[in-house]
Amino acid sequence: MYYKQFIRFAVVTLFLSTVLEAKIIEYEASYMGIPLLDMNLTWIEDDSSVFVSYDNRLKPYIAYFHPIHNIYRVRFMQDTFYPLEWSKTVAEGDMRFSLEANRSPDGKQVTFSGGQPLPFPVNGFTVFSATHFLAAKAKTPSFFPVVLEVFIDGELWEATAKRFDASHPHPEHKLTGSQVLIQADLHYLKGTSVVQKNDILTSVIATEGTQFLLWVTPDGTYTKAQFGRFPKAVILEQKHR
Repeated sequence: MYYKQFIRFAVVTLFLSTVLEAKIIEYEASYMGIPLLDMNLTWIEDDSSVFVSYDNRLKPYIAYFHPIHNIYRVRFMQDTFYPLEWSKTVAEGDMRFSLEANRSPDGKQVTFSGGQPLPFPVNGFTVFSATHFLAAKAKTPSFFPVVLEVFIDGELWEATAKRFDASHPHPEHKLTGSQVLIQADLHYLKGTSVVQKNDILTSVIATEGTQFLLWVTPDGTYTKAQFGRFPKAVILEQKHR
């Protein structure tokens, strides 16, 4: 199943990249100052929607001991960022699985691969559609603070997002020029995960009180992200800036 999903994703991505212009942004993730993982973000737009994939792969000298290659994908509407379909292909050591989700036309339900439909908040997001939605809204100070509903593998979470800039500083992070910092704090609301044992990233995200920081440029691109708090924070930084 894992390999079939991976091959299908590769074919779809190649087709979209050929037909439509793809923007690829490279990031590097570090933990306690040690670079651990390379991530490629691929962004493809059509007339009404956006297809985004996150390809995460451990650096070779670490993957030799515990290989990880996870790919997260989501397609959402251009105007609202509301997700239409999403999936992930996970390979972490001996754990290999894939999960697909499709939202109903009225937006009120989501069906996971091999499962029954579950309720979905009409104005809800997935983790990655919420990330890009907040980055796009960073240029509008009056939009914040805001509370979003984020659906994570069957669980419903609440993300409270605040905005900071040079004139409204963050208590811990200094900002200069046109930099904008978005801070989102997650709180569990209800639901049960459809995955018994989840990938590392999702497991860490779906934790009560998790904090996520985004450093956003005026064009809506994030150049840096921090997940969690020191000393256990994971830092994601854009390469080749």
